[in-house]
Amino acid sequence: MEESRCLVITCGFFGDILFATSLADKLKSEQGFDVVDYLIGFPQVYRLVQNNKAIDNVYLSTNPSAYPTNNSIDQTQYKKVVTLQPLQFQVPPAYEQQQLAGIKNPSPVYHVHSEPEYDKVAKAYIEELRHGGKRVIALMSNWQPKTYIFTPEQYIAGIDVPNLGYGGSHRDIPSIVQKLQEHFILLEVGVPPQYDQHSTATLEDNDKKSLLFEASLMKFCDAFVGTDGGLATIAAGVGTKTIITGDFNLQLYGWNGVIKKIKQPRLGPYEYFGNPHIVLDPYFSDEQLTQAIINNLT
Repeated sequence: MEESRCLVITCGFFGDILFATSLADKLKSEQGFDVVDYLIGFPQVYRLVQNNKAIDNVYLSTNPSAYPTNNSIDQTQYKKVVTLQPLQFQVPPAYEQQQLAGIKNPSPVYHVHSEPEYDKVAKAYIEELRHGGKRVIALMSNWQPKTYIFTPEQYIAGIDVPNLGYGGSHRDIPSIVQKLQEHFILLEVGVPPQYDQHSTATLEDNDKKSLLFEASLMKFCDAFVGTDGGLATIAAGVGTKTIITGDFNLQLYGWNGVIKKIKQPRLGPYEYFGNPHIVLDPYFSDEQLTQAIINNLT
C-alpha cells in the first residue's frame, strides 16, 4: 500500500517553527498519515525540528525566510499540504496551527527536542557552575531592547515613542542584572541585539551561540529570564521554568498594543504549559521586577 504523505510548510520565525512541530504527531495519530515532512524557513532550528521523531524529513527554504519556498520539493507527492499562516494570538500558537491543519483535538503544548550529544556537555557545564551553591539562570542577552517601562496611565494614553514604547524608556537591565548576580549565576543566551534571524544563519550547530547548543544549555538551567520570543519558546519547550516580563507582549499585542490590539493575547509559556511558568506584572517598576524574580527563584 502506498504511503500517505503530508507536508507542513511553516510560517514565521524560530518560535513559530517550533510551535508547528506539534502538528506532526497529531497528523499521524489523528489523520493517519504515514509520513509527515516539514519545509522550514531558517537553518538555525533545523536540528531542533529534525530531532522530533514524529517528523520524517525536514527541508530548508532556498533562502532564509518567514515564508519558506523550495522548488525542488514535488508537492504532488503529498496527499495533504498544510501551509501555515501568520499567527493571530487569539489562542495559543500551537493550538492555532493545529486548528488550521484540521486537527480535531488541538492542544497548546509543544516540545523542543535538544541534541543528546550537546545535552551531556551542557549538563556537565551547568553542574560545574552550580558548585558555588547558587542557581544558574539563563538570561536573555538582548533583553534590554525588548523591554518597556510604563505606567497604566501611559499605556492607556497610548502615545508611543518609536523603539521606546508608551513610557518612552527601556528598563535599566544592566542594573537589574547587577542585583540578580548577587543571588544567582547568570548565563547569557541568545545573540547580541545587533544580530537578527538572518545574520545568524551561518552559525555552525556546535557554536556555543547556536540555538541547538543553547537549547541544551537552557535545558539544565534552573530557569530562563527575559521576554517572550524564540528563546523563551525553546526554554519552555525543553522543560525549563521561564520568568517572562509582561511589558513586551502588552506593548506590542495587548489591548492597546502597537502591532496588534488583542484583548488578551495568548502568548508566553504560561499560556502553553501553565505552572511553573510565570508572567510578571507589566507595570512593575525595575525594583519591583527585580525583587519578583528573586522571590520566584529562591
